Amino acid sequence: MILKKYLYAALAVVSAIALAACSDDEGTDPGHDSAPAVTIYSYTPGSGYNADEDVKIRIAPNSKVKDIYYLSELTTAKQEYVAENGENAYADYVVENGTKIESEDDADPEVTLTGLLGNYTITVVGLAGNGKKAVGSTTFQGLTWTTITGGTMTYGTLGQMGLGPNHVELQSCDSDDTLFRFKDMYGSGLHLKFSFYGTNQTEDESGNIYHYCRVAQQDTGLSVNPYGAISVIDAGYYQKDDSYVMGQGFDNLFCTEGQNKNRVSLSNFYVVSAGLLGYDPDVFVPDAN
Repeated sequence: MILKKYLYAALAVVSAIALAACSDDEGTDPGHDSAPAVTIYSYTPGSGYNADEDVKIRIAPNSKVKDIYYLSELTTAKQEYVAENGENAYADYVVENGTKIESEDDADPEVTLTGLLGNYTITVVGLAGNGKKAVGSTTFQGLTWTTITGGTMTYGTLGQMGLGPNHVELQSCDSDDTLFRFKDMYGSGLHLKFSFYGTNQTEDESGNIYHYCRVAQQDTGLSVNPYGAISVIDAGYYQKDDSYVMGQGFDNLFCTEGQNKNRVSLSNFYVVSAGLLGYDPDVFVPDAN
């Protein structure tokens, strides 16, 4: 979806920010090692993937590695196999049952794994010409979610630019009771995650108890011409001062008790490479019981 309206006016009154760019950790290849070695780097996959259950890995072998195999499976399954058969046998198991990477150039191969729901271990085996093996692994926790309630999301900044209101689902993470998300917040497969800010709470005059929340920087999956991708972040992270999200007008509040239960207001800051789009609150009102 391309959002075009109102950008120039927003940028005219707000100072620009510099977005931190992600850089890959660089591996090393001495070229004179006597034994094979593999190093694994993991990344969040790009557009079109679900970061909750998809992961990209880059494999950096040294010069002794001739063939590379990888296998992804539940961590418990690997642990059971290793407990019964040993680490060396598991390396053979990866070669026999895993996927061989066919690389036609000298670049470190990359693989994107999808649909990993639960705790997974990705094991890579590099084979040298003399039959020696190098083994590396990384882990990934695919998040699963349970719907708390559906409701209407009314967008602040993005609403002024033509988005919504939309019906979305408020969900809790099955493996972390402090983590939540709005499913399809910005469109199909484009979610917004947020978390409780410790045990910090506030109560209004009607007895509603609100839990303070945080929104770490994340991509929305949306873009605006000519500035590109739109990301979201809360005021505390944006200003590098946590006090901004407690009592300074930029609070993120999730009602956990009272007549407004499951109502959520997030003072999200929306930014592009050229600056700040705006910070009008996004408000979720749950469906009537």
